[in-house]
Amino acid sequence: MAFYYANMKASFASHKSHRGFAAAGAIMAVVLPATLFPVPAQELSAVQGGDAVRIVDAADPAHGARVRQLRKDDGHEHNLYHYRDPWNADGSRMVAIWSDLQQKNWQVVLCDGDGRFLKRLFTIAEYDWRLVWDRRDPAILYTWKGADLYRYDVNAGRAERLKSFAPGWLAPAGPSLNQAGDRILAITNDHTLRSFRLPDMREERAFKADVPEGCFVDWGKPRYIGCRNLIALAYRSSDGARQALLVYDDTGRLVRKLDGVGGGGHYDFSPDGKLAYPKMPVVTRRGAPAGPEPALEIRVVNLDGSDDRALFSAPRSKAAYVQNAHVTWPKKVNDWFVVSFFPIAGHLPDAYAPPLDEIMVLRLDGTARYLARTGTAYSRSGPRGSSGDMFWAQPQACPSADGRRICFNSNRSGTIDLHIVYPENLK
Repeated sequence: MAFYYANMKASFASHKSHRGFAAAGAIMAVVLPATLFPVPAQELSAVQGGDAVRIVDAADPAHGARVRQLRKDDGHEHNLYHYRDPWNADGSRMVAIWSDLQQKNWQVVLCDGDGRFLKRLFTIAEYDWRLVWDRRDPAILYTWKGADLYRYDVNAGRAERLKSFAPGWLAPAGPSLNQAGDRILAITNDHTLRSFRLPDMREERAFKADVPEGCFVDWGKPRYIGCRNLIALAYRSSDGARQALLVYDDTGRLVRKLDGVGGGGHYDFSPDGKLAYPKMPVVTRRGAPAGPEPALEIRVVNLDGSDDRALFSAPRSKAAYVQNAHVTWPKKVNDWFVVSFFPIAGHLPDAYAPPLDEIMVLRLDGTARYLARTGTAYSRSGPRGSSGDMFWAQPQACPSADGRRICFNSNRSGTIDLHIVYPENLK
């Protein structure tokens, strides 16, 4: 089972008053019980085409939201990445990654919009998992392999090559689409950002970003941001002293340079162009506070650099066990976004005040609401590629375009499982 706690009914009742939005500065104490037992929940078994997936629905005992676990104990399953929307154009279907217990033999699978397994699509030996759904046609996604960009029909299970970039190849960011869904971005190995009109792949626009000497770009992250034709690209120096987020129009015109943010890559943009990003306090390797008391902040800033403000703040003494935070904005929502906190494993307290491993909704007026605890923990107990390597256990919470569902990863059941949390009354 995914969601354990002693005396679940009493715990849930005691937190019902906290299910609405509260001021972001409010901290609620939670005690982690020493003895855990499964919470009674609705469990559905679905066996289709030899693929067994248990669907477990339960109320999160700490914060009350309904959470669905897609449990598959013979391997790991997870989302794409926090800013890669797994849901298709109308929200009727979603994709997920399945692997074996050694996190090898990755494959992309298709589910319905609530996580029920439908069929396997392809292995990553065939096409890449770093894909993007079409913004208009719910049956179409775009993927790639090496030098080739593909249009993939999930109904037919068939790929059509749109363009080859040989003798070069595509950067690991994979494709992304502009807000209107009529242009696709691909980045080639010479670090040229190239966009084309869909569906005919004409009207190529190409440029290179101006990155200072001594700084580097994580080429797995540049993308259309989902606002107009704007593209985000971040750089940082090896010592972290210099970092900036560059926002370009796809013609190559620099729209904005935001210094001091973006190098970590856990930011996201609203459909109208606001940037939300975490600002993490410095902690020791064991999670103990040291020195002054800077806060963990979730900030928002306008695209022109104005009104840079903290919507959420927690002193380091209250967030000493938070390793990182992912920020993700629903593609059709402008007034709130999702934050998923990720804990430092191995030194967790017996009792804590959030945040630690929560999924949180944060509004632009500064009110916050905790939805659920992920129960996940980072682990490198085994070498890369072994069953003890839990990199993908990071929650990486990602909301659907309308914000009605939020998927996240968790390894609280031993293997990495995909979960869906259902927030209520979010408009």
